[in-house]
Amino acid sequence: MNVNEVISSGLLESYVLGTASAWETDLVNDLCKKNPLLIKEIESIEEALIKYSSQSTATINSEVKNKIEVKLFSAHDQQAPKEATILALKDQNKTVRLYKLGIAASVIFIITSVVYIFSLQERLNKTGDKLADVTSSKISAEEELKAQQTSLIVLNSKLQILSDPKIKTIGLKGMNSLASKSALVHWNSATNEVYFNASALPSSPTNKQYQLWAIVDGKPVDIGVIDLESDSTFQKMKAVKNAQGFAVTIEKTGGSNAPTMDTMCLLGNV
Repeated sequence: MNVNEVISSGLLESYVLGTASAWETDLVNDLCKKNPLLIKEIESIEEALIKYSSQSTATINSEVKNKIEVKLFSAHDQQAPKEATILALKDQNKTVRLYKLGIAASVIFIITSVVYIFSLQERLNKTGDKLADVTSSKISAEEELKAQQTSLIVLNSKLQILSDPKIKTIGLKGMNSLASKSALVHWNSATNEVYFNASALPSSPTNKQYQLWAIVDGKPVDIGVIDLESDSTFQKMKAVKNAQGFAVTIEKTGGSNAPTMDTMCLLGNV
């Protein structure tokens, strides 16, 4: 497969949006190593996606905001070692870039979900006059509609939080047992609210939990344990002022009063 065939196949778009299969992802990674032009094409797709999401957000706010509200919302220590406290800028920028791309993909998902929800509503209205043998289909459509509404509400709430200009996104780089992983902390420096994205974290060891710490005046401050059993990987943590950085350690279930430095697995500076 030559470069033009790869570009025209739509494979790169699927790769950027995360919908490519494992085999397709490996194929794109292998092709990118051999041809730098494909890397530039991927970056171009990412930039276009982020730009499109910004334009699409404005369209949603002005054209279908009222419909969405009516349809969906009416029912409702020690100082950490110096060598461990510096996050490489290029790694942090890469993580934040992925975060922006994720937000762009979320906006596009919202747009398609709104259209899909209205389509489901039309189907529900028409099934009222059909024979009894379509009752099960109607119930299934109602359940599907409810699930879509719930997902859309969660995404909308998350986007409202992350769209706040006061929000700072801090990339946490993996180390020790999570050297190949990364995570994001979203901190509102005005309200002191903290949100943690746990989507990239593997399961914690038996009888252990991940615990998030803020670095304030060079000292760790507990801001809560991370609940991987929750339905949402986007979790609100304890508020904190004057944070200089954030870190994650692995502690006993329920958390600890002081971090176990040997189990520190994620770290990033504000």
